[in-house]
Amino acid sequence: MVVIVAAALALAGCGADPEDEGGSASGTPPVSIEGTVNDRGTKTATDRFEVELDDFYFGPTYIKATPGQRFTIELRNEGDAPHTFTIPGVDEEVQPGGRRTVTVTAPQSGFVVVTCRFHVAQGMQGAIFVA
Repeated sequence: MVVIVAAALALAGCGADPEDEGGSASGTPPVSIEGTVNDRGTKTATDRFEVELDDFYFGPTYIKATPGQRFTIELRNEGDAPHTFTIPGVDEEVQPGGRRTVTVTAPQSGFVVVTCRFHVAQGMQGAIFVA
């Protein structure tokens, strides 16, 4: 388990938010990240939810949280290559077909960029953001 307090961007749970349908309602990402981002939607964080790691994206790509919200993410690698879930203070590697669990705390404001340190250049990045 790891606690993250910084700024927030990435992936999350479920709900009736229009963003939870697989992308932002406007077609514009909720935060701006440098480089390529393979956008697989935005989810609102719940106490516990899954994030898919695949070749080469996070699903969801963006996680919307409240300031200081603590939540647990079950990482599930559905790709053919190893992937990481990397944010400041967390660097969890997940092998193909594997699962790992991390607990993070959203920042009080802003966002944190989430990357796969192996595949960031291929667009495998997202964010945990505070809204």
